Amino acid sequence: MKSLVILDIQNDFLPEGSLEVPDGDLVVPVNNRLQEHFDLVVATQDWHPQNHVSFASNHPDERPFSKIDLHGIDQVLRPDHYIQGTSGAIFHPAL
Repeated sequence: MKSLVILDIQNDFLPEGSLEVPDGDLVVPVNNRLQEHFDLVVATQDWHPQNHVSFASNHPDERPFSKIDLHGIDQVLRPDHYIQGTSGAIFHPAL
């Protein structure tokens, strides 16, 4: 059995998303074309709660992409993204 795993093609990683990947939406038609060549297609969808520890908004006086020490480990703070129940967490509509 041939399987295709599509990872996190969600709105927040696509153009105009909170963690935009430039031209990230170009992978959508490629993934759509590939699907017909596989017996099983699985798409993953990542979600976070609003109070996720990696969000800069949950650390007073911190900005996205700054680093903090989190229990002895460097943590890069991110913009809020993939919050469950929001449009940023859903799959690209053309996928």
